[in-house]
Amino acid sequence: SGFKMQNSKIKRFFAVMIMAMMVFALIPTCGGASFNASAASITASGKISDNDVNLRSAPNTSSSIVTTLKKNAAVTIQKEIFTTSNNTSASKRWYYVTAGNKTGYVRADLVGSLSFGNNGAVTTDVLNYRTGPATTFGKLGTANTGTSMAVLLPASRDGSSETWYRVTIYGMTAYVSGDFIKIGGEAPKAPVVDLTGKSDLAASLLINPTSGGSARVVYTFTTSNCKKLFSIKGYKNAKVPQGMTFTGDKYYILYGMSAGQSIVTYSASGKRLGASKFSFSIGHPNGITWDPVTRMCYIFKGNTKKFFTWNPATGKFGKSKVPYSSSGIAYDNATNTLYATSKTGIRAYSADGAFTHQRLFARCNHGIYHYIQDCGAAEGFIFHGISGSNKKKTNFLDIYRAADGTYLGSIKITIGEVESAVVGSDGYLQLLINTNGEKDYVWKTPLNINELKN
Repeated sequence: SGFKMQNSKIKRFFAVMIMAMMVFALIPTCGGASFNASAASITASGKISDNDVNLRSAPNTSSSIVTTLKKNAAVTIQKEIFTTSNNTSASKRWYYVTAGNKTGYVRADLVGSLSFGNNGAVTTDVLNYRTGPATTFGKLGTANTGTSMAVLLPASRDGSSETWYRVTIYGMTAYVSGDFIKIGGEAPKAPVVDLTGKSDLAASLLINPTSGGSARVVYTFTTSNCKKLFSIKGYKNAKVPQGMTFTGDKYYILYGMSAGQSIVTYSASGKRLGASKFSFSIGHPNGITWDPVTRMCYIFKGNTKKFFTWNPATGKFGKSKVPYSSSGIAYDNATNTLYATSKTGIRAYSADGAFTHQRLFARCNHGIYHYIQDCGAAEGFIFHGISGSNKKKTNFLDIYRAADGTYLGSIKITIGEVESAVVGSDGYLQLLINTNGEKDYVWKTPLNINELKN
């Protein structure tokens, strides 16, 4: 009888194993990998956007049809599948969905009215974010440890077992590896800033930094707290200053309106050293910066994708373009990055001459109609200049920390129209002020950039 009991137990064991294997075989997989627990809990909703859409058993049109879905049929999206290694078009992507009591795959371009959950996450390491869920897709930028994002959907390339996520980061949709984020995690709190020995101006900028929103004016620059460094004057018919950049030993000041454009060079003490040839092709210039990586100046027109180059060594102009319209432009030595400003915010580009777009961040709402002026950057901080409808009275300088896009506050300026901002060799912020007179001026402000460093 002992043998019969053991034999019966063996039979029951194998029966249980066979049933478990059958159940496991029925569990759907996506892109060659089953869902992990955290990925399975992140879903989105949508509606079928065309008539008689096939729900298929795999993410391709040659797979069997599970059922046919009518227009406006509701679906729950559980994962996004890319069928190529670099093509991001909707026709090359599929959603693994649940529709009623059926599950299967639908092409992404046939699903609309998307609605995503509120799934927060934070990076656990320095992280590249990309145009698709694999390292073969283009890099959009790099996020530092502790960067917050919203997780929208699990995603993968078809056949891959890697865990990636579709996210919103720095205001754009991108894809990040699940190995370097913590879902449900919160960004680390900003460190307590030691204000010992810092001026009231620096302290007011550091006490309450935010992620952006309505303007927070913390100080006002006036003729009483700023100092004239030197006067400037245009070259021939180019009389209106539009932008300024500082190389460490000389200034390049951009002049121009309808009568022509030129770049006038000044020494660090304000002595005029020379001027470029006239260029009528630039149009109305708006911003200029010196890039020490390429040793070129970049000149941006107001709110266009076109920009011009100027080589100080040869005096020659050239031109190129960027993917997004911009007005101001500045190089930051601390991040080795070019920052371009527009009404939509600040975009970061590589400083190697390729202008590879990295990210969009930092938008401050002033609640007034405003013009975008040139911007400045140095030591990891960005100075975004704007003017109100009355440029001679209402001007602001929005200050951001470049590493994480944190908005530190705005400074109101009553000296005149703020065309540009740079940081001098002594660390003090300087302003190019246009007064529409025979002479315009470069002013030194009471803000020392070194006081903003923790």
